[in-house]
Amino acid sequence: MKSSLFIKILREKKLLLPPLSGYTDYPFRVILADFKPPFIITEMANARAIVQRNRRTMQILKIAEGKQYNGVQLVGSIPEYMSRAAKIVEDLGFDYIDINMGCTARKVACRGEGISLMKHEVRACEIVAAVTDAVDVPVTCKLRLGPSKQSMNVVALSEKLVDSGAVALTIHGRSGEKKFGLPVDLRIMHEAATVLTIPIIANGGIYTGSDAQQMIQATGAAAVMPGRGLIGNPWIIPEILSTISKTSFTPPTLQKKKEICRKHLDLLVDFYGERKAVLKMRSILPQYFSSCFFLKDLKLDVQQASNVSDIPMLLERLDDTKGYTIYDKNKK
Repeated sequence: MKSSLFIKILREKKLLLPPLSGYTDYPFRVILADFKPPFIITEMANARAIVQRNRRTMQILKIAEGKQYNGVQLVGSIPEYMSRAAKIVEDLGFDYIDINMGCTARKVACRGEGISLMKHEVRACEIVAAVTDAVDVPVTCKLRLGPSKQSMNVVALSEKLVDSGAVALTIHGRSGEKKFGLPVDLRIMHEAATVLTIPIIANGGIYTGSDAQQMIQATGAAAVMPGRGLIGNPWIIPEILSTISKTSFTPPTLQKKKEICRKHLDLLVDFYGERKAVLKMRSILPQYFSSCFFLKDLKLDVQQASNVSDIPMLLERLDDTKGYTIYDKNKK
């Protein structure tokens, strides 16, 4: 995929899906592909582990069938490993590569990866330059506003990353110390979109099509990236695309949500086996039905699930005959 085509589609569709560690695995990417997004990306994959052909890491790199362009997010701190991993994933058929400069997980940051790269701008630029030299596909980066509220360096660093070869940047509207749920800083994202010549993708606080539209209007970003709003809600893809294109969007029925949730379970079982599939559904299933009444009961009951057969039983307890979705824990 040429950079010019990547940018053209990004500006037209205005949507880039997120890399969500633990969620955008292969089974969920198969689900997402059915909703026809322009781009799908893996959860983050460790560059050194790719070079070493680590079995679990190579599992991350399975591409879901579909007409979308497929990206992979690399995490690492050593330019040589990043460039070698980039070449490997390019050869596997990925269409673009994203470099993680925003993950705040302690085990990532303490290795000089993720958000730590925003503290070490020279190393960050060396990595981008090494990756772009190694591959022919577009290279992007995902950043935060800065490593801390005392060091909001995203605009200055972004200019250097562009000079190093990045063709687009995703900016999460919080600093490295801010937690999810806190307001995003639209002002700094707007500054970046104004100063930089490449497309900026705005990320943070996007849960609806309206959120996406308002984010674009407020920041001047070329596109948006929903984050946790995608978990259990692949319908946010057509919702955002419809809102931006000013076409109609029909929310899913409860039965449709159940159908997709069952398909998700089947894909998890096929990919991971029954035990791990059930463990993953403990966090995924409540996200599909996050607006139901008595959600707390659903969350408690799904934590007790130990067999694959327990999941369909929980789904049968969800009902919308009264005009709203309710979870009845006493329903057999």
